[in-house]
Amino acid sequence: MACEILKQKIHNTLKTGYFSDSKDFIDVSDGAGDLIHVVVVSRKFNGHTMGGRSDIIWDELLKHLSDEEWGHVSLLIGATPEDVQIW
Repeated sequence: MACEILKQKIHNTLKTGYFSDSKDFIDVSDGAGDLIHVVVVSRKFNGHTMGGRSDIIWDELLKHLSDEEWGHVSLLIGATPEDVQIW
């Protein structure tokens, strides 16, 4: 299981930074072992490629996380609300 403190730091970094809109959704969850998965749903991704979306998230994380901390992030997904369908 990933470190809860680091997961909270990642969530807070994104939510108080670029993704501070009340409609932006951020999920930080456990990956395999001590790795972390990050999913961000935001209209700010409109017009960006999947790679561009990941770059936006990485740019935010790299401003606030140490090399060791961001080394625990193994998956980043950026999606628009239209990309996500609830069944």
